[in-house]
Amino acid sequence: MTAALGIAVLIVLQRPRRLRLRRWRPRASSGDLMALATLVALGLDAGMTPAAAISWARPYAHPALAAAVTTLTRRAQLDGLAGGLRSVTGLGADLFAALARAVETGAALGPVLGAFQEQVQAEARAAAEARLRRLPVKLVFPLALLMLPGLVLIVSGPALIDLFGRLT
Repeated sequence: MTAALGIAVLIVLQRPRRLRLRRWRPRASSGDLMALATLVALGLDAGMTPAAAISWARPYAHPALAAAVTTLTRRAQLDGLAGGLRSVTGLGADLFAALARAVETGAALGPVLGAFQEQVQAEARAAAEARLRRLPVKLVFPLALLMLPGLVLIVSGPALIDLFGRLT
């Protein structure tokens, strides 16, 4: 009986640790995608081909994006660069779809990457502004519950002390 209880306690204590590790794994974000786009643009400005610039940026990318770039380069060997770029799904799909359109049409990739970076920055700015617009609503309750009682005591405290002093 005691051994079963001890095993149950160990299982319960081990479970939150596993959940914590899963929860705190960093996920790729739009900032990581911006960094990848910047690195690809840097490679293109240095005179690399689009495929070489994407491959060169891979080791510096977030692991999830690096896996997508690895898949992209393998598909590009089979289907061509545009086909490989179109095969990406997930976080980098928008970036690689824009690059695929530019590769198919023969357009310059630098302006495409610049427009993508501006779009991601505008989306991040809009999300930050939306969070800031909700902030006053979220702060009303803590302000009312924590600040108002202290203010009432400071304002009415001397009058209450005087009142209780007269009663005795």
